[in-house]
Amino acid sequence: MRHKIIPAIILVVALAGCARFDEMSKNPYALYEAPAESFVHPIMFKTQYSLISIFRSTTSFLSQYAVSTNSESSSRVIGNYNIPEGTSDDIWTTIYLQYGNAVYMYEQAVKENSASMQAVALVLRSFLIMHISDTYGDVPFREAGKLSLVGTTDKYTTEYDTQEDIYRAVICMLEEANLLFSQTEDLHFSAVCDKTFGGDLDKWRRFGNSLYARALMRIGMKVMEQNSGVLELDETWESVNVRIKLSELYDCFVNGGGEYPMMRSRADRPLVPFSIQNETEQTPFYTTTNGIWNSTAVCDVLTRRMLDYTEAVDSDGQTYYKYKASSAGGHVEDPRYDCWWRKANGMPNQMLNAASIKFLDSAEHKSQAGNSSIGRMTYGNDYPSAITQKIYDLKNADYYPMMQYSELYFIFAEAGARGWISSASGIGAYLALLRQGVTESILEWNPYVTAESAEVVDYVNYVTNGELYSGDTFNSENALEAILTQKWIATFFIGIESWCDYRRTGYPILRTDGPAASNNHILPTRLRYPSDEPYRNPEQYAVALERWLGGTNNIQTDVWWADTKESKAIRLLGRQ
Repeated sequence: MRHKIIPAIILVVALAGCARFDEMSKNPYALYEAPAESFVHPIMFKTQYSLISIFRSTTSFLSQYAVSTNSESSSRVIGNYNIPEGTSDDIWTTIYLQYGNAVYMYEQAVKENSASMQAVALVLRSFLIMHISDTYGDVPFREAGKLSLVGTTDKYTTEYDTQEDIYRAVICMLEEANLLFSQTEDLHFSAVCDKTFGGDLDKWRRFGNSLYARALMRIGMKVMEQNSGVLELDETWESVNVRIKLSELYDCFVNGGGEYPMMRSRADRPLVPFSIQNETEQTPFYTTTNGIWNSTAVCDVLTRRMLDYTEAVDSDGQTYYKYKASSAGGHVEDPRYDCWWRKANGMPNQMLNAASIKFLDSAEHKSQAGNSSIGRMTYGNDYPSAITQKIYDLKNADYYPMMQYSELYFIFAEAGARGWISSASGIGAYLALLRQGVTESILEWNPYVTAESAEVVDYVNYVTNGELYSGDTFNSENALEAILTQKWIATFFIGIESWCDYRRTGYPILRTDGPAASNNHILPTRLRYPSDEPYRNPEQYAVALERWLGGTNNIQTDVWWADTKESKAIRLLGRQ
């Protein structure tokens, strides 16, 4: 392993403050001998830049939010599990760079004797390595990102750590970060260096502990099945009991403080800013042409959860779902839908190419003027009208959330429904968390409504009273399906989170056996290691393949935390 998992540090310029972010953004390989705080915004920006791009190019199709309408014979359709090699490389080549930068930032903070910057660096390292490991499984960790520290590039190779060991380390890093935050006398660092939280260390601590809740939920089912919920750690932290720790975090969440302060409101979310005015801070979609942007259509799996439809058959015999507006007797509409999609009709996924072309060309899916009636992501000139006031510009938003506050409600609702948190284990308790999670998610996206708005109240009521889950209203038997289906909706545009939840739990139940689906009708369980790993790091790559992948770099082997009986059984429902 060489340049792909390390920062290429140029130790030649003393960076004053954070004034050279433009240069650092233009050249992701250029970092400088600089104060630790100077690394924060470049890491945050480049990471989020990559994650929102990966969501649109990959996760949106795997998680069945969207469908590709690209009918070129050479196109690789990710929604059909035909994953191009370049797509498999994206997380590896972009996030490892930032992980290496976070490693270097931590070392700088140690030199500065700055507990607060060490803590921020540990939160960043945890966030980054989770994304890498959640994508590929076993990956380089202990030795990754250290090339700049040893001072040579000759014959550098890196061992692959098991995902279980990586999550042990993540938990230790997040525990250490929380301890360092509690001990530091610092309240802020330079707001210029931190365009996400303005240098507010309290918000960084809350973000780190919220990430801790995500990490515990990610591994919870596996650790419960494997060792009754206890994961051994190291000589410092010894072990963690998932039930006990989630209960601690939940108490802190409810109380707003405590030993592990959590995000308290939408204002505590990590919102990474973008700007069309600054060339180095534009979104990855800024130069995307409208034609390419519009080649992504909304999947009818999502539309049928957010809006109301009646089943119909078009002139080509293709079953589809015809939009039924609330004004025409349909159920109340999700107030987030118009923030994401410009038209109400969805498109089936995993269709053969010829069927897909016919579907888009048929009269049933076009307006009288001949324009497509299938929804595309919002963008550009679709500003809010005085009537709808719901349109959002996904293409060039001012910011994108790295993690949503609403996610915490879904995490604790699931933990309550599983009986892991006694104070949230009654149906009334986790139903209340579900309702609040849906409400918060709506408010995170739609600035024109409040929690008391009729459309919000009505939709939240419908979520629990409508027959949405296994043909029934919300109850203790379908609670997990309900909570995780709503979490799937709420994690729209949040990196790879919904794909992780699907692999971890099997929810939402997604059809994976469409006519064009490949990969033995298995929604990819991981992405392949990059194509150049066999010659960059041949010995360690071969060891990794033999250790857990059966000798092949496949996309059908479950990563460690997804390899549970419960998850496998539920995912199988999509192939029946």
